[in-house]
Amino acid sequence: MCMNLRRFCSCGRNSAYLSCRDNLLPAEILVNLYCPECRPGSIIEATMLDDCGWVLDYDVDRAQAYFTARGIKSRATPAFIFDDGYLSWQGLAPGDQEVNTRLHQRLAPLIEQDLALYLQSLRSEWVAHASRLKAAGWRKAQAT
Repeated sequence: MCMNLRRFCSCGRNSAYLSCRDNLLPAEILVNLYCPECRPGSIIEATMLDDCGWVLDYDVDRAQAYFTARGIKSRATPAFIFDDGYLSWQGLAPGDQEVNTRLHQRLAPLIEQDLALYLQSLRSEWVAHASRLKAAGWRKAQAT
């Protein structure tokens, strides 16, 4: 089971939907979230991860304590925390929850008309969305 949450960036203009794999790390492990508009001038690689202009700033030491307590032998790094899904985007990018909701709402009339067409459209549009994210360089999309 994964905890999902919405977090606003430091400037408050943008938000991201986040997922916490296995509810292992508390949300507070993400010390700061920066959108492209409020991102810091420099990235501290020991605690921060940059994903297409969004910067996630983790409390890596605290994350390591949680990993150690749970018997996870990997070293806590921003890349490990993010890439293994312990505290990363819900979906492939910060706004995927909203994209998914709009897509389902737009295609909803097809459900009663032609369920097969609805499912086919849903799949093809999501694959196209993921391809655009991959081409744009989003980190989680690269793994798809």
